[in-house]
Amino acid sequence: MARRVAVTLTAMRRRPVLALLAAATLLAAGCGGGGDEASGKPPAERLEAARAALASAKSVSLDLSSKGVPPTENGVSAAKGEGVVDGTEPKFKGTITGTVRGVAATIDVIAVGDDAYLKLFTPDFEKFDLSTLNAPNPAGFFDPATGIAGLLPVTRSPKAGGEVRAGKEVLTQVSGTLPAQRISDLFHLGDGTGTYRVTFGLTDADQLRTATLVGPFFDGGDSTYTLTLTDYGKPVAITRP
Repeated sequence: MARRVAVTLTAMRRRPVLALLAAATLLAAGCGGGGDEASGKPPAERLEAARAALASAKSVSLDLSSKGVPPTENGVSAAKGEGVVDGTEPKFKGTITGTVRGVAATIDVIAVGDDAYLKLFTPDFEKFDLSTLNAPNPAGFFDPATGIAGLLPVTRSPKAGGEVRAGKEVLTQVSGTLPAQRISDLFHLGDGTGTYRVTFGLTDADQLRTATLVGPFFDGGDSTYTLTLTDYGKPVAITRP
């Protein structure tokens, strides 16, 4: 009986020690866990890493969507396709959806540098001056300095946010604001004054996966545009038609 009591007391003394060790292990794991705490990078540094990854990607797939766009306003509301990231001659091939004079349409587009070719109710691509519609040349999205990548380094007051799931990936959010002129230059929307709210979604490898922009793209209230970038470095062949 005395032997059994001694064994029980010894086990009771060990439990607090084991509990302390377990707690210390959990704290250590928490300090070295995922997110910005794990990388040790401040949000601005992560945005710079994402900019560099996109600028050097050579190619990427783009999916642009929008919410809250007034149905009668002229402008681009969606786009989907592939782009070549290049500082001299960026390229795009895919579709753009927009409204012109109150009529919405989805059009096939090939854009190489400053030149854009559209299928305007014809079987073949025809060269078209998008500036006559005040529409952006989609190739411009893939200029590493003035396109999507160029939004990252001009983001003001970047702050780390929570994590969100996007398909199979878990993205870390970084939010901030962008000067309206950069948005106007890229989308040809808005009056170029004020600021826009932005939330970036970054992968663990600091690839920019999503960018959600909220602000006065049109008169009368805020609209939302979301850019989704995938297939970094996937071989893409885009030539003038």
